[in-house]
Amino acid sequence: MVPDAERLAEHAGLSSERLHQELRAHLNDLSAYEQRVLAAAIDIANGGVNVSADAPDVADELISLARVVGALHPPQARHTTRTELSTRVHRTLSAKTLHTMRELGLYRDPDGVEPVWPHAGMLILNPILGCNFGCVYCFRADEQRESVDWFLSGRPTKVLEEDVLVDRLARHPLFVPGTTQLGLHTATTDPFLPQVRDSTFRILEILERRGWTNDVMIITKCYLRDQDIDRLASFTSFRILLFLTHNAAPEGMEKMGAGPEYLARKQRTVARLARWPHLAAAHYYRPIVPGWNDSEDQIIEALTFGEALGASVIGGLKEIPNLAELGRRRGLSLPLLSSEREEKYFPRELVERILGIHGRLGLTSVIVGDQSCGLTVMLSRLNRSAVPNVEGLKAYDLATGREPRCMGCCSPEQLSACAAPPVPTEDTVRSLLERAGIKADFDIKADRLVVRSEERLTERDTEFLAAHLRYAVFWQQRKGDSMRAEREVL
Repeated sequence: MVPDAERLAEHAGLSSERLHQELRAHLNDLSAYEQRVLAAAIDIANGGVNVSADAPDVADELISLARVVGALHPPQARHTTRTELSTRVHRTLSAKTLHTMRELGLYRDPDGVEPVWPHAGMLILNPILGCNFGCVYCFRADEQRESVDWFLSGRPTKVLEEDVLVDRLARHPLFVPGTTQLGLHTATTDPFLPQVRDSTFRILEILERRGWTNDVMIITKCYLRDQDIDRLASFTSFRILLFLTHNAAPEGMEKMGAGPEYLARKQRTVARLARWPHLAAAHYYRPIVPGWNDSEDQIIEALTFGEALGASVIGGLKEIPNLAELGRRRGLSLPLLSSEREEKYFPRELVERILGIHGRLGLTSVIVGDQSCGLTVMLSRLNRSAVPNVEGLKAYDLATGREPRCMGCCSPEQLSACAAPPVPTEDTVRSLLERAGIKADFDIKADRLVVRSEERLTERDTEFLAAHLRYAVFWQQRKGDSMRAEREVL
């Protein structure tokens, strides 16, 4: 029995009757178990489709997927109907079905995440979907509740082989060998979960064989084993920029990482990293949620952890719908969040309290408030001289008069480097515009690059230019001989 797939057929440019005919035509080629897997995949695809595209091969792709998942997870005797597919099988199937739909152009991730994902001027590599770290605040939770059940508590599932992923990276229009910063497994899983670790190293090995010198960012909530650290230290083509997360979260906030034993393992990770000075590491102190992990004892614990790494990136919470209710189910008090929907809630009072405790304890680590600042501090240490912010953050502060994002806590040398990045050359700007497919004129000024085009620069293009130039980038609309100024602020 083929379930209803009317929505899927409509979005794929097919009649419902034709799609059902194509699916039914292959049913006899599948085992009874594979037929149940196929029916579940159709349900997931029909519920998850959110983009229209010509996809005449959608039936063939779903049938192939049913065979693949059926082989990965052979049937067990007690699973006699489709509704009794094991939770593990259904989660794997959900992840792979949504990936297949995305490949067909029929699904767009609500947060824009892709296997090669342009984000903040970087390219993030995501061959795996699913995380079981158990963070109550995960911004993927809303997607999980509305459509599929694979993400928060599901076993991480590989949806793309690593060599295929790196081939896509090489062809990506925003990839510049030796320049574009890369990130691994961001927004889809944690790179050092036991089920993901091998994929992380597989990607690094392929990058090493390619000989690319692009910096690689890794953010993890996990501890690293000694052999993991030694293996990271073995790569020589590129620099690894490692963020270790610790925010003194209670168990209700982060199920896997809470407790003294896990903290002790992360502290051992920090000690082991000290053996390898060419491995840059910093403390990721995020998210800090008023009412959950902002007591004085929790702040002291987190700052003390960061002291050994020399730099801490602090930040607030990207709120998700129904967070208070999700927290209540885990025994958490009501989080003290703003009534206004902000991208991330991080009140100034909390920032001042953290800085005050840091000073009172006599700690010497640098406190910064943006991921780009943490990356910049690590790069400056590796270079043994200050480099400008990797996203031009302070240059934007100075050029726009906006509320500064630079906290001003770095050394005078670092602040000076960020305030006065090298002026890019015309050839460099022209090359980047061409690579990104941007048809525009431009003016290079002492404090900014002004790009003039008829079509507004996308956020992705603006971030790409700013990150590769480490310079503030603004846009002006060009219409004949008249121009209307528009500022693009990161």
